[in-house]
Amino acid sequence: MRERVASNDAIWLQDSATNLMVINAIIVTDQLDLHTLRATFQRRIFEGPEAHRFERLRCRVTGKGHRQYWEKDPDFDLSRHIVTTNGKPLKNLEDIQAYMGQEASHGLDRHRPAWEIQVVERFEKDATALLVRIHHSIGDGEALVSLMFSLMDAPFGHANGMAHSVGPPPVADHWLGRFLRTAAIPFSAPGILLRRLAWVPDRSTMHGAALSGHKQVAWTRPLDLEVVKKAKQRIGATVNDVLMASVAGAFSTYLAHHGDAAPDRFLISMPVNVRPPGEVPRCENHFAPVPLELPAGTCNLSHRILAVKTKMDQMKRSAVPVVVYEIQRALLAFLPRALSRGLIDFLANKCTAVVTNITGPSQDLALEGRRVRSLIFWVPQRARIGVGISILSFAGKVQLGIIADEALVPDLAALIEAFEEEFEALRTL
Repeated sequence: MRERVASNDAIWLQDSATNLMVINAIIVTDQLDLHTLRATFQRRIFEGPEAHRFERLRCRVTGKGHRQYWEKDPDFDLSRHIVTTNGKPLKNLEDIQAYMGQEASHGLDRHRPAWEIQVVERFEKDATALLVRIHHSIGDGEALVSLMFSLMDAPFGHANGMAHSVGPPPVADHWLGRFLRTAAIPFSAPGILLRRLAWVPDRSTMHGAALSGHKQVAWTRPLDLEVVKKAKQRIGATVNDVLMASVAGAFSTYLAHHGDAAPDRFLISMPVNVRPPGEVPRCENHFAPVPLELPAGTCNLSHRILAVKTKMDQMKRSAVPVVVYEIQRALLAFLPRALSRGLIDFLANKCTAVVTNITGPSQDLALEGRRVRSLIFWVPQRARIGVGISILSFAGKVQLGIIADEALVPDLAALIEAFEEEFEALRTL
């Protein structure tokens, strides 16, 4: 296998010393050993009926500049990618948290396919922790969460049913809407690009300062998704509207507690799936990092949710996601790599954080018969964005993971606490 790296994947090969384009995740299951995991991965991912979706996991990137290729690793060996943690004593969540922060600050071996799963077989006495790291060029969040769920048991449907329920619906869910959005691209692209260029960058202690390159990770406790659903029903919003409004409130609370006045709004970069409806994700990047304004403020939660809903509805009805996706592809395809990277980074640097929300199966999951106790992931950032928020819901729970540069968010526990306070406020909405 040897094929040209498409521009929508090449954009995520632009790692920097302070921001690595690596998606990190933790899966905690009942006791599972290394050899069983390797055998399960081989059987379900590389030998299963949909193995073609994951063929890129056997490939490395060769070449440079505009001549980069996916090339099958002639020495591919699964035992090099599913490994132990080299004897590091990771006994509890605090150990894992510190270790994953260190790992997120270091890159992957790019001479091989850029992914790995580190297995902590004896974690908290009766559990196993899988520390997953996959370079963003291999695939986006939709593709990689689909990969994880394809590895797992599906007692609630056919073997590959989970992949179809992953993630939010694409922006355009009707053929006429897709046609009109596509037809509008040449006419709307210049205006959308000019408006993004004119946006004033966020300025706060969470954004603007130089990055250190030292990452730290944290996560909330599992939260009851039914609370979010009741809140969205009362207001007439969506689950995503409610969660995004909660993120904005948590940012505002954190800044207020650290002596920094909250701005009028936060700019975030929100990945939006642009796959056609019903398409099962394969290993590739098929999304648009859409800039979105979130209202700041620590009060009027209902008003904040409605304000987010207004912004989200406008985005869904517009051609913005498709235009942003095509603009980035065009920049990578037709401009020198250094110039295109500079323009993309210039636009990205206006945002405080990358915030993504993935919807998984509503049922409990298992991996080779072992119950999946928790699943958390962390989205990478580019340019000088130093905060990433990842929201994943499955089995009636929602959990938020935060990754942040130590120079911008030295008190990550306080940001987690601020989000949990926002969640509790939903109960009394």
